[in-house]
Amino acid sequence: MNPPAPAKRHHVLAILLVSILALIINCYPVIFCGRSFASTTGVAMLYDWWPPLPNMPNVPQTNNHGSDTPALLIGEIPMGFIESRSVWEHGEIPLWNRYGHAGYTLIGQAISMLGDPLQFIVILGHGSAVAWDLKFLCAKLLFCVGFAWLILRLTGDRLLSLVYAALSAYCGAFFYINNHPAFFVFSYAPWILLSALNFLDLPSKKSVPWGLVWLLANFSCFNAGHVELAVVLIIGLNTAAMFYTLLQQWSMANALQIFLRLGIGGLLFLGLTAPVWLSFLGTLGGSYSSHLVVKVYQLPFQNALGAFDDMFYQLLRTNSSLAPPGPASSLLIFVGCAFSVLRWRQMKSNVFYWVNAAAIVVTGACIFGLVPGSLLAAIPLFNHVGHQDTDLSYLLAIQLTVQSAFGFKCLIQTHNFRRTMIDLLVVAAVLAGMIALFCIGPLGHLPMPWGYVICTALGALGAPLLFAFLMTRYQRIPYAGWVGIIILAFIPHFRFGLYNFGPDHWLMIPGVRAELDASSPSIETIKAAGPEPFRVMGVGFNLYGDYAAVYGLEDIRSSAPLSNRELIELFKSFPGIEFSGDWAVRLANLVPAQPLLNMLNVKYLLGPPQVTLPPGLDFRVIEQGDFGVAQNFQVWPRAFFTAHLIPIASNDVFVKELSRNGTTPFIALTPDEIRKQPGLEQLESASPAPISAAANYQLLPNSTAFDVHAASPGIVCLTEGIAPDFLATANGQPKQVLTVNRAFKGIYLDKPGDYHIAFVYRPPHWRLACELFWGSLAIAIILASACTIRRRSGGKN
Repeated sequence: MNPPAPAKRHHVLAILLVSILALIINCYPVIFCGRSFASTTGVAMLYDWWPPLPNMPNVPQTNNHGSDTPALLIGEIPMGFIESRSVWEHGEIPLWNRYGHAGYTLIGQAISMLGDPLQFIVILGHGSAVAWDLKFLCAKLLFCVGFAWLILRLTGDRLLSLVYAALSAYCGAFFYINNHPAFFVFSYAPWILLSALNFLDLPSKKSVPWGLVWLLANFSCFNAGHVELAVVLIIGLNTAAMFYTLLQQWSMANALQIFLRLGIGGLLFLGLTAPVWLSFLGTLGGSYSSHLVVKVYQLPFQNALGAFDDMFYQLLRTNSSLAPPGPASSLLIFVGCAFSVLRWRQMKSNVFYWVNAAAIVVTGACIFGLVPGSLLAAIPLFNHVGHQDTDLSYLLAIQLTVQSAFGFKCLIQTHNFRRTMIDLLVVAAVLAGMIALFCIGPLGHLPMPWGYVICTALGALGAPLLFAFLMTRYQRIPYAGWVGIIILAFIPHFRFGLYNFGPDHWLMIPGVRAELDASSPSIETIKAAGPEPFRVMGVGFNLYGDYAAVYGLEDIRSSAPLSNRELIELFKSFPGIEFSGDWAVRLANLVPAQPLLNMLNVKYLLGPPQVTLPPGLDFRVIEQGDFGVAQNFQVWPRAFFTAHLIPIASNDVFVKELSRNGTTPFIALTPDEIRKQPGLEQLESASPAPISAAANYQLLPNSTAFDVHAASPGIVCLTEGIAPDFLATANGQPKQVLTVNRAFKGIYLDKPGDYHIAFVYRPPHWRLACELFWGSLAIAIILASACTIRRRSGGKN
């Protein structure tokens, strides 16, 4: 029987209060002790020495436990600064990123987080560490409340929902993604399933508001910063809700209504997310990515216990031939799941129990190799991800945690202690068997942390055993009994909290909160040197990834998933430059690399304070502060005009030409590009003439404008990337954008004169994407309004 509305409201408040309390306990170092999610665990950021930020306390480095820490620190944090500056200083949503790889798409990366409502905390907070911490805390609170509400929806048990409000804060998956963008994607997962179940519930009178929640949850998850994982969660959780609703309310008429709701909702979702996925797909074809080849990873079945405690995954890090660690739940969740299997007769009429059990089997089979890898390799786009096992493990963690609630529901309904004890002994035997299977697997030769395994197993088994014992001995469990249950249940989750001190090889100890854009004297010096645009490059791991963007500096390096393919080919083939690790660009030998740095407008190199330069270079050390800064005196202007062009058909020939003539700016086009524009052929035979450098630059988030003088017909080059996706004008007149110097953009001027030239970025299919977005938003509002009006008018009648 459903409780009356006031009781429901009071229980939702109870869920919120328990979630807040659990969050405070779980994240107390961040809330009270000056620790931060957005802190380094040994990753280079501004500096490649420790500490990596100015004015940061020189505290010991902490362990990231296999999490992809750089993804946030050198990717999302710089992006947060870009977005905040763009919105606050220019009133624009940034679609393009000029701060890395000489310019590339930002929204087309599908990781910008701009559609995530929580990202506005970062934007409003100007990208600071405090803003990021607030975003992480809000996301985890959202997860706790959503999961507790989901358990209430599935089991109808209020006590159990409060238990899971607390357990959710200690979900083992958060240990693996403690400061990774997947944290936010994962936090929306319970709301996807909860809203889908209510949205597709045909008898419900609240399907319309839940439909709006469903749209918001899926939209937010998709835009939260890790699109591959988002797609896995969105498809997996909505599919489970669809099958449950079809089986629960089966009839042909009901099935048609369910598919109609899903169809309309799916189309609206695709429309609302069109600016991201259309930009991504449009950019993908001409981009370089480390995911261009088919790669499928699965885990050995012997490691299946890792799905319940990532300690068994952490051991995988010692063997490079195996996959990296992934997210997990806990051994208490294992006990709940195993108990639900043993008590399946109590759940035989619960349709979602069976749907979720089937989903666990399918997901687990894909992760642990029971489904052939060749089958996964045949799925478009998914087959290129390269971390399918990890992404599916997040979905499995949700499914297992839900299934454990059914097991504990059976435990609550049991009043026979002897039977419960026998069942828990069976569960203990199964757990022992899985541990034995792990020990004889590929890692059987490694020392097992038996103390940890025994303590967590005893806690996981002891909590439900003590609960069952007290339930059969007392009409109401005494407070001391609850304390014992809570302590035992906490033991398997102890490691999944955040701590201010302790053994960091077991515990997650966040780094200290630091000023992410603390002033750098050397950077202030070069930014004050003049108004002309320039780029920088860090020596070694200085300004690692995209960190130059935090300080408003343009770099030629980046950790972006999608990059200008032709620029990457230049990096790969140019002498003195090393390209490794799928995205890292390193200066190996400055002497042969200088012509490329000249062309790329790299005016400053930033290295250790005591920087030394090899002979034979037109560089000079101008600053020895927190950085040693070397200035390039052969640097080309960012934009220039010339009346002469060189036809070059291949990358190899261009590299040779630039290596020979890197001191004087020139423009080279392929024969195909020359044929696009009448008049370009005559520039091939023109005598080389002095260039005319551009002036009066206007560098905005999505555009670059400047003035240039043309003494004759000729061509203008702007050394900024992804030429095909820009619109160009000269004195307000549209111009065809040409790809010049292999990776950059230019326009042809057919007459002499003074020109104001502007290049404006618009992602591929942008107009269509905007029409789909605004159209879908309008339809969603109209449908919601119409349904609300109809329901209210029906109620009055």
